[in-house]
Amino acid sequence: MSNDSSIYERMQQAAQKAMLQNALFRWESAVTVSGTILLSVFYRQPFPIWPWWGWLALGLLAEILLVWSSLTDKAEQQRIVEGLFRTQYSTGGIHDPKLRTKLSEAEQYHQRIRQVVEQQKSGILRDRLQETAGQVYDWIANMVRLAQRIDSYRSDQVIQRDLKAVPGEVDDLTRRLSREPNPQLREQISANLASTQQLFANLNELAARMERADLQLDHSLAALGTVYSQMLLVGTSDVDSDRAERLRGDIRNEVGALQDLVQSLNEVYSYNSDTMSGQAAVLAGQTARREQAAK
Repeated sequence: MSNDSSIYERMQQAAQKAMLQNALFRWESAVTVSGTILLSVFYRQPFPIWPWWGWLALGLLAEILLVWSSLTDKAEQQRIVEGLFRTQYSTGGIHDPKLRTKLSEAEQYHQRIRQVVEQQKSGILRDRLQETAGQVYDWIANMVRLAQRIDSYRSDQVIQRDLKAVPGEVDDLTRRLSREPNPQLREQISANLASTQQLFANLNELAARMERADLQLDHSLAALGTVYSQMLLVGTSDVDSDRAERLRGDIRNEVGALQDLVQSLNEVYSYNSDTMSGQAAVLAGQTARREQAAK
């Protein structure tokens, strides 16, 4: 896995920036600034010992308090994090209903895990559970990535067509090669056969990896349910604190397995998240085969 910060940490940083911008442009801030300017100009000295910079100092203090209250609003920060996460890892482009159901169930576990954390009293255990819940964002994100690639693969009409057609082409070329007496034609047929066999092998490898990815989604969903049930059992003792630490290790292992599988799929299937489409590396073999057949 990468040593970079987790998805949850990056979302938190983005949320902090958004909250700072909101704090500076909220209506209370506008009232404070305009009020400070008006009082400094038209009511500069409300009593004799009032310094000329008094209203400016009060306005600055009020603005600092407004910004501070905004940045320390944990509920607002979490709301922004959830919004950013759903936007970046949207399931809206996934068409397969089974995949959408799996991701929906995963998100339900995710929200319930967060509820378990929120119900805990402040302390070391809550902090550990909070870190554990933060790791689940990476878990869900990798499940979404897997589902996107599986869905794109299943929707790829070219690949699905070749999965059905290529085995027959291999058999046909094999028969033609066995019957063809002309050396030049045999050489051309042999080249076409080798290209088609390579395409067939690549298609089978791609299909096998996608099947493993689908099975991994099932496993990850079940494991997520297990994590949720284990978090429900966590109490306040030191033993439970150790259990929370073990949960973090289990989640790291699961996220690592998902990430490795995503990278494995990327080797044979280039996915474009902007256009919700994919292109298999086997298409290069297909192009070469078509060009040779056309000669």
